[in-house]
Amino acid sequence: MEGMSSLLEQLYFGEIRPEEKIIPKNPEYKLLNSEISNFKEKLLTSLTEDEVELLEKIYDLLGKSSSIYSTEVFIYGFKMGVQIVTEAYADRK
Repeated sequence: MEGMSSLLEQLYFGEIRPEEKIIPKNPEYKLLNSEISNFKEKLLTSLTEDEVELLEKIYDLLGKSSSIYSTEVFIYGFKMGVQIVTEAYADRK
């Protein structure tokens, strides 16, 4: 496997970015995002420049909040996975 970096090396060098690879398969996800986009476009046509700026700030903050939450969920899930594997190997006696 020379020339290929290990998973740990990829993780260390920031080459693994799950958020760029995960595409929800749930059809409702795509539908919800489409609805959000449609409602946002309708709303933008009726807002002043200041209101549009305010709405964009809200979207930015929601994105940051969602990112923090997703990070915490990932960390929790990863730790739980490690605990499950540890428990599975501990019970192999």
